[in-house]
Amino acid sequence: MAEDGANTTEKPKRKPGRPKGYPRSGGRQKGTPNKDRAATIERIMREADPLLFLCKVARGDRMAAAAEPGAKKKTWWVPTGDQRITAAQTLARKVMPDMKSIELAGPLGEPLSVRINLGGS
Repeated sequence: MAEDGANTTEKPKRKPGRPKGYPRSGGRQKGTPNKDRAATIERIMREADPLLFLCKVARGDRMAAAAEPGAKKKTWWVPTGDQRITAAQTLARKVMPDMKSIELAGPLGEPLSVRINLGGS
């Protein structure tokens, strides 16, 4: 082999990247849906309206069910109590924030003390 370094298999050194602690720049913001996801959500809302359906189930509204092939009469469906509760819980999760446990402590990590004044001074 030649000693001039022509046949070396070493990779050239990379330049150092962004130093640790520096914020990222560029790219899509976190939580921004891509075009496919946005189009899918828009179509589902236009075609099916899942929130309206859940509201109807939670209220216990009577709804037309898919008829048997060749049937001449509509069939109706009324949600059960369990189905209504499940629909209401699903809707509540959409409008209420998730509860998080928080540990409370007084100054210097001491336990909290509560003093209630019941009238008087």
